[in-house]
Amino acid sequence: MRTFMKYFVFLFIPIFITILWLAGVFHEKIEAKEIKRERKIVTGVVVKPVKVVKEVPVAYTGTIVAGDRAEISTRVMGYVIDVRFKEGDFVRKGQTLFVVDPRNIRAQVNIMKQRIHQAEKNYLAAKANYEAVKKTYERFKKLLKEGAVTQQEFDEVEARFKAAKARLEAAKAEIRVAREAYNSARAQLSYAEVRAPFDGYVISKLVDKGDIARPGMPLAVLERKPYKVEVAFPEKYFGRIKEGDKLEVYVEALKKTYIAKVVEVEPAVNPMTRTFKVKALINSNEVKSGLFAKVFKIEKVEEPTVLIPKSAVFKRWDFTGVWVVDSEGIIKLRLVRLGREYNGYYEVLAGLSPGERIIVEGIEKACDGCKVGG
Repeated sequence: MRTFMKYFVFLFIPIFITILWLAGVFHEKIEAKEIKRERKIVTGVVVKPVKVVKEVPVAYTGTIVAGDRAEISTRVMGYVIDVRFKEGDFVRKGQTLFVVDPRNIRAQVNIMKQRIHQAEKNYLAAKANYEAVKKTYERFKKLLKEGAVTQQEFDEVEARFKAAKARLEAAKAEIRVAREAYNSARAQLSYAEVRAPFDGYVISKLVDKGDIARPGMPLAVLERKPYKVEVAFPEKYFGRIKEGDKLEVYVEALKKTYIAKVVEVEPAVNPMTRTFKVKALINSNEVKSGLFAKVFKIEKVEEPTVLIPKSAVFKRWDFTGVWVVDSEGIIKLRLVRLGREYNGYYEVLAGLSPGERIIVEGIEKACDGCKVGG
């Protein structure tokens, strides 16, 4: 019994007291209630209501083309011995771009020059012979009237006269042919220097020094402004787009929007693609041919469409959302589904309703559950 009491006093009682202490019996009781977390105040953000429209600009794919475009070539064959420009250079009308080896052409020019000299000598000889034969002919003509020579003798002299006259005419013709051949060779020699047909920019150089140039072979591509955007519109717009209309054009590479004036409208619809081409003039020195462009056409929608600026979109991996601000200024991150892009705005297909407010600038400062401060 004494052993039991000893265990009870020194073992069970301390354990029991420890359990009561852990259970909080000896501590002051604190009333249970919700702890209010102090919200972080966010400043430096811009909050605006979402944009709601009943007409949206629909983008169509376009390409920038030059007002004038020329493929430069030569009329002669030979090695390119000099190239006097670089791609992208601005060149003036008449400026020499290429020089083709002219030695063969110069040889032809010299040959034609010698032919002229020879033809002129032949002409002088034919003329001297003609003058001598002509005198004999005129003398025999008088003698025939006087009966001093027979008809046969006169006919022989007349035949020699006609032959001398024919040789003289042939010598004249030979000079003309030689001179024309010489002028042609001289013209070919001028083609050895390939010149710019108009003021413009060289957008492509197709040969280098040492390459062989052939007649009709493109050596360079030259173009000049004004530049145009070419776009194919669906047939539903046929007859509704006319010359003089204005189109909004966004050039992706330059990140700029231009207002273009319609200058050409294809007069028929392509039955294969059900589209027709339109060209609109862009008054800018920044655009260049071949650039991708988006051409916008305003279309009405059945239901109001919510648009948000690109600056309001928060993206993290596969998540796309916006920071929504409620009536009390509390910020919440909300998932949205975006549609087409309209010149700096996205169409919202799901996640936002008309009248809601979002952060459009300073989204990097936003946090979920924070409050927008003054």
